[in-house]
Amino acid sequence: MLDSLVDQLTLRNGYYDEQGQPRYTTGNIVSGALVRGFAVMIVGFLMWHYQGDQTTWFITIVLLWGYVAYPAYRQYSIFNSHVEQLQITTLCGQCKHFNPTNQLCHIYDEHVSNTHIPCEGVDWEPR
Repeated sequence: MLDSLVDQLTLRNGYYDEQGQPRYTTGNIVSGALVRGFAVMIVGFLMWHYQGDQTTWFITIVLLWGYVAYPAYRQYSIFNSHVEQLQITTLCGQCKHFNPTNQLCHIYDEHVSNTHIPCEGVDWEPR
């Protein structure tokens, strides 16, 4: 159980879930970074309150980079590479109704993946 919690907090799960839908979107990445950043700030405040000012700020800044900013940056770059591949390899990627920030078809309000095209090509319109 602890391993799955750590995997979720550090964004180390697979890119797609069991149903083939994308696990991460831009909003998930940003909200995860905000939650982790809030947790680091609370830990930094508690360290400052109980230990003093000697190394607290340095540790907090290192944690903000190593636990908040860098994992979010890595996940966002992985997300962008998946979206670029999706735009090249699928019909939905070249449709004007495709939203690349969350891999969503605007007409059907469903996520697009390599195996799932919401309209089956019926409502496809070029950009």
